[in-house]
Amino acid sequence: MSHSLLYLVITAGLINSFNPCAIAILLIFIALMLTFKKDFKTITILGLTYIVAVFLTQFVIGLGLLKTLYLFSIPQIFTRIIGWLLIVWGAWSIKDFFFPKLPLRLSISLKGRQVIAFLAQKFSIPTTLVMGCLVAIFGFPCTGGIYLATLALLSAKETYLKGIVYLLIYNLMFILPLIVIFAAATNRMVAEKIINLNEKNSPVFRLIIGLITLGMGLILVLWLTK
Repeated sequence: MSHSLLYLVITAGLINSFNPCAIAILLIFIALMLTFKKDFKTITILGLTYIVAVFLTQFVIGLGLLKTLYLFSIPQIFTRIIGWLLIVWGAWSIKDFFFPKLPLRLSISLKGRQVIAFLAQKFSIPTTLVMGCLVAIFGFPCTGGIYLATLALLSAKETYLKGIVYLLIYNLMFILPLIVIFAAATNRMVAEKIINLNEKNSPVFRLIIGLITLGMGLILVLWLTK
């Protein structure tokens, strides 16, 4: 296992985990449970269910994309296409920071947020599983850039089986901050402070993720396609 690639995968997973989408939904879900005075056991079970659902959905999406990349054998032209896609993706995220009122933002749509909000109020394991899956799917515009770039690098540098191991590590890093935030936010006062902090800094997180996505796209176009 390449140490440099391992460090890159770990770093990419951690950076991408600080996207506002999955974190915001988790915090709002916890706040809802605290508002409805759910007991600590219920909050713990449903919170962990949400995190597991996000992890599994992200992993399955990544597995499908990774398999697709290997089927195409990632020729240079295909790598270049992905690179340019990521450059556009990153530039669009940067646009969302400087011009937030322009349409077609890379975030969960209004309809998606409404569906998730409806499921969140059911407070059951099945609906929480569905909610976590939908957050991962609807939130792909937030997280997909860095994820796709990482998958492209894996398919270009590693075998399929090793790529799966790296993919697993990436997604474990992706949910690690969610676990830490969840553990801290089970206290109502702490949850409110984290929610305010997340809302205040989410544009900056989007900008950082956009810049990294843009950079990884440039790497694919200028370096891997030489």
